[in-house]
Amino acid sequence: MPITVNGQPIEDEAVEAEAERMRPEFERTFADEDTAEREARLQQWARENAIERMLLEQAARADDEPTPEEQLEQALEQAKRQAGETVDEAELREDVELNLKIQRLLQRAAEGAPEPTDEQVRAFYEANRDGFRAPERVHAAHIVMHVDADTPPEVAEAKIREARGRLEAGEDFAKVADTASDCQDAGGDLGWFPRGHMVEEFENTIWKMQPGETSDIFATRFGWHIVKMIDKKPEGLVPLEEVEDLARERAQQQLRDQAVEAYLDSLREGAAVVEA
Repeated sequence: MPITVNGQPIEDEAVEAEAERMRPEFERTFADEDTAEREARLQQWARENAIERMLLEQAARADDEPTPEEQLEQALEQAKRQAGETVDEAELREDVELNLKIQRLLQRAAEGAPEPTDEQVRAFYEANRDGFRAPERVHAAHIVMHVDADTPPEVAEAKIREARGRLEAGEDFAKVADTASDCQDAGGDLGWFPRGHMVEEFENTIWKMQPGETSDIFATRFGWHIVKMIDKKPEGLVPLEEVEDLARERAQQQLRDQAVEAYLDSLREGAAVVEA
């Protein structure tokens, strides 16, 4: 079924190419749907995408603003490397410039989106709670003595035992870490991390501990360690206060996506699209 957009035809091959581009992800997403229904939906979406692409190409060709030469040359060189040596350079240059103009149109549409309000950020968080869940995590700090070409195992062990003795004498863990550890930074603080983040021996030690506990000396392939469990959090929804920046960023992206959709809708509303 031929399609024309403002009198310009879309070839059936273009629709089919778009359908094949979409097919792998589409069939994974709608794997449970009836095969015939899934194929019909795929073809319809491919047609819609082809129409949108044509509208964008027409808008880009009507845009008189020149593309910066340096940007065009960089994109052209990259396209040449991907296309190989048998490409028509003049045709490729035209395609590259057209794509750059389309990108500029879409970027400007997205940049027109407003900043999300606090209420919109909270609403996004509430509507997408599954995206703000976290696995069980621990907050830990460590003292480590590395074993390497310059530090044999017995020397590293003697140093870690000296550090352990300072802790047993009542010195602050962070102070000992910053003065004795081979990782002297932020009191040995490792931050928050889930299971599977550390080497096996570290995992076997830290996940058996309770907040406030300090381990005995133990070894890994990196050397000798002492670890302190600072805190532990169960699996579950992370409070908005802890992920507000991320929620704001995602809410902003949603508004940008909506602005782009509105721009595409405006192109479609002002176009003569005929599906005969």
